[in-house]
Amino acid sequence: MLNPGFVTRRALAEWQDAPVFLPQFQFHEKHRAVIATTRPEKILPLVAEFDIQQDAVVRLLMLMRQLPQKFLANKNGPEVKSFGLHSFTLLKNAPSELCYGLRGQFWRADFGLENVPNINAYQTSVAPGSAKLLLRYRVMEIKEGQHELCTETFIYCPDRATRLKMAAYWLAIRAGSGWIRKRTLMAVQSRI
Repeated sequence: MLNPGFVTRRALAEWQDAPVFLPQFQFHEKHRAVIATTRPEKILPLVAEFDIQQDAVVRLLMLMRQLPQKFLANKNGPEVKSFGLHSFTLLKNAPSELCYGLRGQFWRADFGLENVPNINAYQTSVAPGSAKLLLRYRVMEIKEGQHELCTETFIYCPDRATRLKMAAYWLAIRAGSGWIRKRTLMAVQSRI
């Protein structure tokens, strides 16, 4: 069954393990990979240092996503910066969990990113018209020598108009976003 990633109020009320940094959300995506290793402490550092530009498929997907921005950019305007994990704010770096935050108007050609220098800035209320995103990676032991690396994306929109814009954007990018997450998991899996 296809899961479009929309979270209803009822589903959220019954949600197990909602993220501390974003307990309310309307969009969710989750991907997993099983990693055979006796050194699980090496998994999350590989996630943190992974540059999505290293992967040709991901690089192509990100290039396609940034085409409108490049097309609309004025030749004398600012250079279009690459988008990646470096664009996020690190919220948590623990042995079994990494959390990154992002705020903005993701459906805009330039992503409409807000300046979020630290956790406090991320946790302030988001204004109507903008959204808040949390990217969470977790490592959990399945059995000795086998661990699950899970990546989840959570998005919160404070008002109906923003939810509608985000929903349209979510439907347009969800497959590509999922592919990027899966490729990241595969890359980490192959480096262990």
